[in-house]
Amino acid sequence: MKKQKPDNLNVFNPFNQLPQEIIFTILDLLNSNPLDIKSFSLACKSFYAAESKHRTSLKPLRQEHLPSILSRYPNIAHLHLTRCSRVSDTCLSVVSHACASSLRSIDLSRTHLFSASGLLGLALNCNNLVEIDLSNATELKDSAMAAVSQAKNLEKLWLARCKSVTDLGVGCVAVGCRKLKSICLKWCLGVGDLGVGLLAVKCNHICYLDLSYLPITSKCLSPILKLQHLEELVLEGCFGIDDDSLAVLKHGCNSLKSLDVSTCQNISHNGLSSLVSGAVGLQQLTLAHGSPVTSSLADSLKKFSMLQSVKLDGCLISYDGLKTIGNWCASLRELSLSKCSGVTDEGLSSIVTKHKDLRKLDITCCRKITDVSISRIMNSCNSLTSLRMESCTLVSREAFVLIGQRGHLLEELDLTDNEIDDKGLKYISRCSQLSNLKLGICLNITDEGLIHIGRGCSKLLELDLYRSVEITDSGIIAIAQGCPGLEMINIAYCKDITDHSLLSLSKCSRLKMLESRGCSLITSLGLTAVALGCKELTKLDVKKCPNIDDAGMLPLAHFSQNLQQINLSHSSVTDIGLLSLAGISCLQNITILHLKSLTPTGLAAVLLACGGLTKVKLQAKFKWLLPHQLIEHLEARGCTFQWRDKVLQFLDSNVSMMDISDSIIQLTGGIRSQVLEITVGRSNAVEILEDLVGRMSWLLIIGKCRF
Repeated sequence: MKKQKPDNLNVFNPFNQLPQEIIFTILDLLNSNPLDIKSFSLACKSFYAAESKHRTSLKPLRQEHLPSILSRYPNIAHLHLTRCSRVSDTCLSVVSHACASSLRSIDLSRTHLFSASGLLGLALNCNNLVEIDLSNATELKDSAMAAVSQAKNLEKLWLARCKSVTDLGVGCVAVGCRKLKSICLKWCLGVGDLGVGLLAVKCNHICYLDLSYLPITSKCLSPILKLQHLEELVLEGCFGIDDDSLAVLKHGCNSLKSLDVSTCQNISHNGLSSLVSGAVGLQQLTLAHGSPVTSSLADSLKKFSMLQSVKLDGCLISYDGLKTIGNWCASLRELSLSKCSGVTDEGLSSIVTKHKDLRKLDITCCRKITDVSISRIMNSCNSLTSLRMESCTLVSREAFVLIGQRGHLLEELDLTDNEIDDKGLKYISRCSQLSNLKLGICLNITDEGLIHIGRGCSKLLELDLYRSVEITDSGIIAIAQGCPGLEMINIAYCKDITDHSLLSLSKCSRLKMLESRGCSLITSLGLTAVALGCKELTKLDVKKCPNIDDAGMLPLAHFSQNLQQINLSHSSVTDIGLLSLAGISCLQNITILHLKSLTPTGLAAVLLACGGLTKVKLQAKFKWLLPHQLIEHLEARGCTFQWRDKVLQFLDSNVSMMDISDSIIQLTGGIRSQVLEITVGRSNAVEILEDLVGRMSWLLIIGKCRF
């Protein structure tokens, strides 16, 4: 006799007695891991309902799923549509009606297809909307800005690279959005003095303004600097701004805390001296890639008692300039001298001995400094949390011992392309707060040094070992065992790495990024272990790993459901392995150069099956081997192709839609009925094929291709 299932209605569930506030508190603690939240919501009906009410932020993968997703989550306040490549006006209409009362911010920065009509619906229906990101919407014109201007409560607007917007459109926003506090107009080349001036006059609450690379002049600076709440002003690459333009600062801008005039070649110490009497509260100044830093320029800034951060990246800097910076009355917290020619031991020492409260120091590619500078830095700056010193080639091995002895508060350390050895790593392992360590192209380090890091730096989240060729499995195993919270590791071109390393890394359950390019000894067995253990994996690079084949793709397809980007170039993956990846709904970016067993027909089937792809990198040969109709269809679906001109030879000179359908049959082992109706040249052939692939279960493929 068949056993009857108990009546679920009569089963007592103690969790139903919990107040909603307690359940929401539990969900707050699970926010760091989406898989934990998913497991929680599937535990029981009450948890499912609670999770639906609790969620306020959403990042959907496909625009076609928006109606069902938004019906489940009624309280969405922050909607990120950056993974949806083609959001139409219809989609925005769904959003504006489903989230009319709750929506506060929407990010459309990596999508397109919508127009002024869709934006108007959002602006009119979502009364609580305070932030819109329209960056990269190069097709949007002034009519779209007129629609945005109807969002009366808007506070933040991002329009970076909206090159078709002009002064007229910005003027509409200025008149309609009087509560605006932050706006980015970077690379909006159609916007000039008139539009910026209108913003400054009409929107009195602006505190952040990015005008990078705009064709503006001094005409608009006067109204801008009258803004009483302006704290951050970005003028990067504004070539129309010169010393005379900055003279208006003399009239005062007391609220200004951050100024960026990088890549402004026409600004010298004469213009910056105007800041002294105007922006007395300045805390952060960026002069990167600008005029040479001389004693005159540095002297013009010495009276800023509140200045904490100075960035001079890429500038020619003199010893007198560095010495003058050392004599400033301010106590700097952050100094960036990356790629500054002219930095010497004497000049750098004059700074660090005076500014002892430095927290962050960047001396990347300062190739003239030696152990003298490192000694002064570590003996003077006891509060240093970030030190970037890539390619400081004159610094000897002994200096890194001192870094380990003195840098106990270091959280970030970039030692790429330096002479550090195992002894240096032994001392650096004393820096127990390290979360980011870069050791790329460090040819003197071995497993011995990494073992010390694994034992001492348990908080490590990111480790870069790019081309540190003496590293083997022993070092990676020590890191995996000692740093369980590891999120990113780069072992590219560490030629002696094998599956043993990947097996150990599979225990790092929070691993999100793995780059093992050029590790020719790893196989699909190691990759399978990573797929099983690292379910948060989002980026994988196994380029030039010839022993990675279809057997490694199938576990990825089943367990790595968060995978967004993968590079399989020069591996042994075939059509079957690629098609299995269609089961990963998050997959957006795929690079498949030089796959020997990849056929045009198989590739076409893969591209149709992976419905979420937004970027594919292929050999240019495929552009002519694939049906033009297919490529157009995929591009219309939101997929961008990057063609690489590599030499490849194929037996197939022509690929038809019938060839693609036959390939699908071969890969799946069945489902012939609809394919037989497809003929070459039929107008809806791609649509029928897409429907066919969409209804195929990738489990059939796994069942057919056991490993």
